[in-house]
Amino acid sequence: MKKWTFLLFFTAFCASLYAARPVQRVEVPFNIGVGPTMFWIPGVAGREFHPGFNLSLYGVITPQTLNDNKEKIPLKYRRYLNTMREIHLAPMWMMLIPQYVIVSPAALGEDDALYGAIWSLLSVGPEFISKRNYVLEGKFSPTVSFLHVDSDDNEETENLVGLGCTISLVYTYAITDNVLLSFSYAHLLQLPLSINSYTPNDATSEHWIQGGALSLTLNIRFGVEQKL
Repeated sequence: MKKWTFLLFFTAFCASLYAARPVQRVEVPFNIGVGPTMFWIPGVAGREFHPGFNLSLYGVITPQTLNDNKEKIPLKYRRYLNTMREIHLAPMWMMLIPQYVIVSPAALGEDDALYGAIWSLLSVGPEFISKRNYVLEGKFSPTVSFLHVDSDDNEETENLVGLGCTISLVYTYAITDNVLLSFSYAHLLQLPLSINSYTPNDATSEHWIQGGALSLTLNIRFGVEQKL
C-alpha cells in the first residue's frame, strides 16, 4: 500500500512540475496550403476518377527560427532539427480539418455523385533529397476516411467510413521563403469494409480498399505567435 501511495504522489508531483513549466511564445511561420486534387477511387461507383482539393495547415520551425529563438524553443524540437529540414507543428484540434476533400457531382458523368474527406492523424517520413530550394520526401500517415456515394451501380445511397493509411511522395519547391509549391501523390490503403461491424448496403462498395490522390498545392507562409 505504501508503495502505491508513494507512486501516486510521485506521479502527481511530476505532473505538477510539467504543468508549471513556463509556456514560451515564439513567432514562427504558419503555413496555409490549398490546391486541386484528382482522386482515383475504384470499387465504389462506375466512375473511378473524382475531383476535389487539399488543405495543408501547420506551423513551421526552421533552422532560422531556431537561431532567432534559441532560448525559447524546447529541446525536443531542437533535437529534431539536426536531422530534418523543418518541423511541422499543429494543435490537436486541427486534426478535425481534413487533408483531402472530394467534390464530385453527378453532372461530371455516369450519374455518379461522390463526396467525402480524408483526415490524416499525423505524418512521418524520410527526406530523400534535400537542397536549398527543393526537397523530395516520403510520408506515412494513418487516416480516417468518409465517402458519400450516390451511384447507379449501387442499390442505395451509401455513407462509407474507412480506416487505413496513406503512403505519399512529395516534391516541394520554394519559390521564396514564404511561397512554396508542392506536387504530391498519396496512395490510400484501407482496411476492407467487410471486416468491420459496419457493412455497406451494396457488396460493390466492400471493394473500397485503396485509392490515390494526385495534388498540386500552393503554400503561403506568414509569421504568427504560437505557444511551444
